[in-house]
Amino acid sequence: MAKIELPPTKSSLRKIKEDLIFAYEGHDLLNQKRELLAIEIVRKIGEIRRMESGLQDMQNELYTAYRDAAVDMGAQALTLKSCSEKKGYTLTLQFTKFLGLQLPRITLGLKPFEPSSGLEGTTAAYDKAKEKSRKTLDALVEYATVTKEIMMLSRELKKVQRRVNALEKVFIPPHEEAKKYIADRIEEMEREEVFVKKLIRQRMTQGKD
Repeated sequence: MAKIELPPTKSSLRKIKEDLIFAYEGHDLLNQKRELLAIEIVRKIGEIRRMESGLQDMQNELYTAYRDAAVDMGAQALTLKSCSEKKGYTLTLQFTKFLGLQLPRITLGLKPFEPSSGLEGTTAAYDKAKEKSRKTLDALVEYATVTKEIMMLSRELKKVQRRVNALEKVFIPPHEEAKKYIADRIEEMEREEVFVKKLIRQRMTQGKD
């Protein structure tokens, strides 16, 4: 623990008290931020766990749909047709503010679904797989967004925790120790001063007698 070297004066004591007031206020604010971050992370984790369950079901259904399409069309034809599909979505990146953080929010814009079963070489099973892939893609974007938010919130929580630890273990204890030392030293000096003044008055009184 670093020791604060300051002269035992009232100005030094006043400065240390001001620094401690500022430190305690910052400590309280950081604790509040830490609590809010922890609450938000827990909420996001619950949200992503619910997503994982639904996403797993969607992926299983998508796999089944593509397997059925492969049986109807043939694996090679299915692959060629899938690769020839035009991009049917757009991604938009926006940011939301939370406790000074800029959290990214990705939104997926899907173009209207266009069945392709009337085209040569495609089947109804292909359309079903195509529609399920769009829904799965939307869920994946939401899952990725929440995952990124959790990562950013967790990093910020670690930073806040380090600052709280620095105040509790590095800054506040030596300043409290220095405040007590200076206050005790000033009190001792004031007692000595009162004693000296009293002694001088006594001698002056004895001299007059």
